[in-house]
Amino acid sequence: MDRDSGRADDVPGGEQDRPAYWLVFGTEWNSDGGFAEAAVAIAPDMVPREALAHDAYQVLGCADLYFRRHSQRVIFFSELTRMFATAGRSWSELGVEWQKALTELTNGRFPAMFMTTSERMYSLITDPSLSRQAGHDLEQVRQVIAMQLMADWPAYVQSLLAADGVRRIG
Repeated sequence: MDRDSGRADDVPGGEQDRPAYWLVFGTEWNSDGGFAEAAVAIAPDMVPREALAHDAYQVLGCADLYFRRHSQRVIFFSELTRMFATAGRSWSELGVEWQKALTELTNGRFPAMFMTTSERMYSLITDPSLSRQAGHDLEQVRQVIAMQLMADWPAYVQSLLAADGVRRIG
């Protein structure tokens, strides 16, 4: 993806407390019980693309393209991976170290909200090999996460901005 396209200001929407969409991905599952803080949501329109390394830049560019095509408020990283697999491609074939990208997106100086999920939710969020049969469950998870992010994100971002914990975009 060209660095001149897929920038945050090219994505429709983009208010800091009401982003156009969120990219959600799983972290390591660290729980013996049924729930763990094992998912992260970021708002790609709040990420300063010029500060990103190649891998994270490419992941967000792919997410932006996916958003433009599907217009979903919550996009799972696994959906991007599934899209490539369906086309017979992979992140590595595109020269993208996806684990490195997700680590950068988790630890950057922009909002990254950690979320507690059930084991079932986690598997739906993270498994790119899901069949169409899981589609209904996946859509339910997407709706739950979208409602939670729409409720919690504005106050979260405002608290970070007040504490100067994130860079203002736009």
